[in-house]
Amino acid sequence: MSYKLFWGDLHNHCSISYGHGTLPQALARARQQLDFCSVTGHAFWPDMPTDRNQYAEIIDYHNEGFATCAKNWNVLVRLHEQANEDGSFVAFPSYEWHSLKYGDHIVYSSHKDLPLKDAPDLPGLRAVAKQVDGIAIPHHIGYAKGFRGINWDEYREDVSPFVEMYSLHGCSLSTHAAYPMLHDMGPRDFGSTAEAGWQKGYKFGIVGGTDHHAAYPGSHGDGRMGVFADSLTREGLMDAFKARRVFAATGDKIDARFHINDAWIGDTIKASGKRNLKLSVEGIDQLDHVRLIKNGRVYRRFFPDTNQDSENIYRLRLTWGWGKKIDLVYWLAKLQLSDGEFRKLDTCFSGHAVVAPKKEEDDLNADTDYELLPHEILDRTDKSITWKSVTSGNLSMRHATTQSISLEIKASLNAKISLEVNGHKFSHTLAGLIGEAQSHFMRGWLTEAMQIGPAVPKSECCVSAELLDDPENDSDIYRLEAAQANGQWVWLTPIWIER
Repeated sequence: MSYKLFWGDLHNHCSISYGHGTLPQALARARQQLDFCSVTGHAFWPDMPTDRNQYAEIIDYHNEGFATCAKNWNVLVRLHEQANEDGSFVAFPSYEWHSLKYGDHIVYSSHKDLPLKDAPDLPGLRAVAKQVDGIAIPHHIGYAKGFRGINWDEYREDVSPFVEMYSLHGCSLSTHAAYPMLHDMGPRDFGSTAEAGWQKGYKFGIVGGTDHHAAYPGSHGDGRMGVFADSLTREGLMDAFKARRVFAATGDKIDARFHINDAWIGDTIKASGKRNLKLSVEGIDQLDHVRLIKNGRVYRRFFPDTNQDSENIYRLRLTWGWGKKIDLVYWLAKLQLSDGEFRKLDTCFSGHAVVAPKKEEDDLNADTDYELLPHEILDRTDKSITWKSVTSGNLSMRHATTQSISLEIKASLNAKISLEVNGHKFSHTLAGLIGEAQSHFMRGWLTEAMQIGPAVPKSECCVSAELLDDPENDSDIYRLEAAQANGQWVWLTPIWIER
């Protein structure tokens, strides 16, 4: 069976419950760089703390958000239905259910109307999801059990075919995974990680979702998911969700595929003898490594073949932003190629990295709140690209607000890359950008800046391999993960093999 790869974000927020920005803004931004999304309403918390001496602010904040969601629920469902267009863009309505004991879950359905229903416990929530042929997906699972992390003792595969493993909260894959949990909800606990769940024998997929609270589904770097489905429809995607043909990514659209015999990720198959493993990874920047994980340990490592001929195909990234975080900078840029062609364009646009925003943060989110599309491709041909953007300086030296695009170029190394931006002109040969990034300041030191490059031969962005492997246990679990040199990751759902 052949499937197509689609990209989405099933978990993000806006002011429809609590957060910044509007639902129309969120859906418009999702269409820019995703195939599907869900803008989630914060709805219920049956075991919310009741001690007002310690938690009064949290209690009032959430109750206000839940009331806002209930008031706006019909609008949320209606706007998702209006945005939904088979074959072009799919929108699922959803709502979030908090729990200290069971961990947070989000309810989804492919039905036209999703009712907003509470439940006193997780078995009750699963029953609610089943009534609409839906799913209930745990998120930020890595927090400790009893503190809004996943409770594997209560987990059921049928209604929760996958878990959200990566988001703004961090990565819940394992103890040593990249991207630790830094929110005030605490560190990750191994007992709540995906690895712990797999060790317990559960079969589930893993995805990324931003959990963004400022109307920017798919905010680059904050979490995305890939899904292999037969059609871009609610029904087609839901079938793929339930089959676990899903995977997690941080932001860059890394096309990673893994098969054993004829199985896809998420499958369980029987194979008593040797297995044929086939993998391929195509990044949009230089790949650092690809790792095959077997039964929880690194089994093989793969690296790009740097001696392979790139056939004059390269990846080029342009990044802009920096400057003072209190200043908004409006950008208008046009990139031109003297010969050759721009073959592919990936936007790497993001919103402000805010979780549980408060009123005093409004100024930092001005670009998000008042611009329908703060970043937008205005015109594109095979030799030129024009775009606009609005940025502010990085929130800290660890919290980037820069924006970027990644281009696939077919051209000779002598081709000239010319950029006109905010009244400035810059020019470089493609050869001068191979492995090197060039920076240009707009108004001098401590002001906004543009980075052109690096450019990378496409061969350094790709890995493929095929190998035979022997059984190890009565049941073996294989999965694939890859990292680019720029820190962008992808983690695939496992394949399970039983003898």
